[in-house]
Amino acid sequence: MLSSLRSKKTGGRLARLTALTAAATVALGLVTAVPASADVLEIPVAYGVSGSTVVKKTGSTLKLGPGALAGSLLIDDQTGSVGLRADLTLPTAQANISLVSGLFRIKARVKIIPTAPVTGTIANGDLNTHATANMEISDIWAGPIVPVIPLPTIPGSCRTVRPIDLNLIAKDVDIFGPSITVKGSFTIPEFGNCFIADIALGALISGPDNTISLDLTPKTS
Repeated sequence: MLSSLRSKKTGGRLARLTALTAAATVALGLVTAVPASADVLEIPVAYGVSGSTVVKKTGSTLKLGPGALAGSLLIDDQTGSVGLRADLTLPTAQANISLVSGLFRIKARVKIIPTAPVTGTIANGDLNTHATANMEISDIWAGPIVPVIPLPTIPGSCRTVRPIDLNLIAKDVDIFGPSITVKGSFTIPEFGNCFIADIALGALISGPDNTISLDLTPKTS
């Protein structure tokens, strides 16, 4: 029943999937002991989340986390296929952008606000996830050498005009290992409701080929 959980490759990948297969087998055994109409078994999972994203246009790095990812592995008790559905939370981060060799600087508070649960699949040892989120910017300061000039924004209003699409992948994953690193690239849409900062943020931040890397660390309690 769970043969599709096992990678066709031998060696290390098979060993890394053994824990997941065993957990699913035990859980499915409990399901068969009690009549149920559901076709999908849910196994709760929770991870701490930390990482960073790099903005292509400026080369600046934004630290993300520590946050949390909490949800369930979804195991089809007929096919053995494994999915993921979880809620992501990340705290507000501080962005520092240096321009013209450091002669002009911008700082701002950045918040990533998910618009839907994170979904994913585990197949052939790889974890593929999808998430959508708005990027909200507030408390913007700019200036030569030191960012001391405030750019007015209304809290909660200055954000991307549409959600960011995030497709992150972890290759040859051990779902019960000490950590999982998911990576990907994404496009930052234009910004709206930022007053005079609309054009500036679009010119400085909006665009494709931004990168992101997140480390997922299982929570033990």
